[in-house]
Amino acid sequence: MKNYAVTGSIMLNNIKYADGSTKEGLLGGGGLYALSGIRLWTDQCHFVGDIGEDFETLVAPWWDGNHIPRTGLNLCHRHCVYNQVNYEPDGRFFEHSIYPEGSAHNMYMVTHPEQIEPVAGDLKGLSMVASANPVEFRKIGRMREKYGFKVMFEINTCNCKAEFLDDILECLQHVDIYSVNLPEAKDIFSQETEEGCIAAMQKIGKPCFFRVGIKGSYMVMPDKAWFVPIVRGEHDIDPTGCGNSSTAAAFFAMCEGEDPLMCAIIGNVTSCLNAQQFGPMPVMDAALRQKARHMAEDLYRQYSGQ
Repeated sequence: MKNYAVTGSIMLNNIKYADGSTKEGLLGGGGLYALSGIRLWTDQCHFVGDIGEDFETLVAPWWDGNHIPRTGLNLCHRHCVYNQVNYEPDGRFFEHSIYPEGSAHNMYMVTHPEQIEPVAGDLKGLSMVASANPVEFRKIGRMREKYGFKVMFEINTCNCKAEFLDDILECLQHVDIYSVNLPEAKDIFSQETEEGCIAAMQKIGKPCFFRVGIKGSYMVMPDKAWFVPIVRGEHDIDPTGCGNSSTAAAFFAMCEGEDPLMCAIIGNVTSCLNAQQFGPMPVMDAALRQKARHMAEDLYRQYSGQ
């Protein structure tokens, strides 16, 4: 059976929310949230990337408790990344590294194509939270052609600026779909509106899972943009990781042959369940998977008219 893999960071977060409240030491990181986003829907997913020695005490209880394989984990540091995240009232966030200090963490836990190669032959899809590095993506592209798997590129926020547009466009030649949120899209495409961003995406001609905060998300295809409103839950406690988890889940849906509407729905359902607690979903079991599937099917009937 073919598998899914994700890349990105595993870290602990100290978070200051827009209302001034704080939480410390929450499990997180783009890669970990992306992993949870696919694991909600299938057990056939693992992580490829670097970890620190403190993974065993900080992350392993959640990891092993959810029966996630350790295939692809590369122990090469003393510590996992420790991050400070500060939310703004408009939903944007700014972050800086506590450990290692400064911007060093941008290169501290980067997954390189050479780490993916050993598992590439077994992949159905690879969901990457990554920087816009054309050299690395050319390598990914060669693997994609050789082994036939699909690639999602969730662009790191630090590269979501107009000055990186050429690099982003070059990277997009080697993937099947990409994802950004509304502030990121405005910066990349030098646009002021949602509609302007969608038009720019359609001009590129590559599918995009476009997240628009508390409004919901679009699956933007070259000929049509499919919008799905946000899915509200009972609690809606913490938005951290909703973008990462929903992006990976929408990608999973695409790889499984779902239509654009269902892809956006599955992304939004995942985001909803991710927001019901601080940190990632604590237990991703058959009961939660069944709940998620029923939510998605009900929403599909509602929005498709079927």
